[in-house]
Amino acid sequence: MSKVVKHSITLIALSFLMMLGAVSYGAEITNLYKASVEVENRSAEARDVAVAEGLARVLVRVSGNSAIVAEGTVQDAFKGANRYMAQYGYQTRETLSPEDGKLIKTTLLNVSFDEVAVNQFLRKQGFPIWSSSRPNIVLWSAVRDGGGNREVVGGQNQPALQQLFSTQASRRGLPLILPAFDSEDLSQVRAGDIWGMFVDPIKQASQRYQANVVVVAKLLVMPDGVQISAAMSLDDRQQWWEVSGATLEQAVADFMDQLGDRVGARFAVQASLDVGEQVILDVSNVDELRDYARLGEYLDGLLAIRDWRLSLVKGSQHQYLITLESNLEALEQSFRIDRKLLPQPPQLVVPLGGETAAADQAEPAAAESGDDNGPEALSLIPETDHQSRQEPAVLYYRWNG
Repeated sequence: MSKVVKHSITLIALSFLMMLGAVSYGAEITNLYKASVEVENRSAEARDVAVAEGLARVLVRVSGNSAIVAEGTVQDAFKGANRYMAQYGYQTRETLSPEDGKLIKTTLLNVSFDEVAVNQFLRKQGFPIWSSSRPNIVLWSAVRDGGGNREVVGGQNQPALQQLFSTQASRRGLPLILPAFDSEDLSQVRAGDIWGMFVDPIKQASQRYQANVVVVAKLLVMPDGVQISAAMSLDDRQQWWEVSGATLEQAVADFMDQLGDRVGARFAVQASLDVGEQVILDVSNVDELRDYARLGEYLDGLLAIRDWRLSLVKGSQHQYLITLESNLEALEQSFRIDRKLLPQPPQLVVPLGGETAAADQAEPAAAESGDDNGPEALSLIPETDHQSRQEPAVLYYRWNG
């Protein structure tokens, strides 16, 4: 085996070990392209205003960036929001007031937007797109009222505030988890820990919730407004911010926008106008035809991939030539969240018709006799196609779909 090949495999093996330590947990968010907007009545005028507001929420949710609503092109899109609408309907709903816990009746316009049209608009304007596979976020929070009383938010405590957190997280398409604050949680985390913003010990308590984004927030409710101080741990890095609002609902909405923007900046995919970078995806455990079909459907649905094609087959080991929409990091992050492809050590088949590591290690007698030790690798890309390009990087994964 050549020094170059040995060095490459060593680097890939090290990368594999690092990826095993970076386990991520995610959730599939539904209804990204739907919005429920409160309306005063069912007139056409009120509906048009609500449709524009619904489109604004969808664009923010899908892009992961609340600032895009101030862009001129987005403002123009609001004027013709009906062009992006697929269907709508009305609903009456009862909710708990976050201020006094009383029931409030509201009329909502439920509107669905065309996914293809929305994504085309975002790509055309150069905005990122955040897929429906998103990382779980666990939120540890505590609230203190004007009398100095502190209480954790979760379990049986603060049901109206829990609902407000969940509603605002849904608005941003964030898979939010509120701790149960059962005996296991309370043995590790108290209101004082949250108030002190002790992120590291809280991360330990968060492991049971299988979330790779940990957020700590303390809410100070005063007669003249609400202040929220927050800290987030993501990729072993911490971010801190503060928001305030005249009401609890406004403060929580601003807090959740900050959270959505920060997480979205990490995971949303920015489309590239340049020729996409190419990598080779080596996947094992593609044992049956249905595995191949499901893997193809999965690759089709990844926003990080612009194009793909099967390049080589050796039994249950398949290799795909992938053209990236943005960069390799975005693709690998998608795999870590979805966990339908799990990293594994390098395989023996070198991509696109090259010599295999197995051939370098084969016994001379077997090589001379020409014995067939297994099915030959079938390259599905012509030699003139792949040999004229710079050799792409190789990613080794196992199908877990």
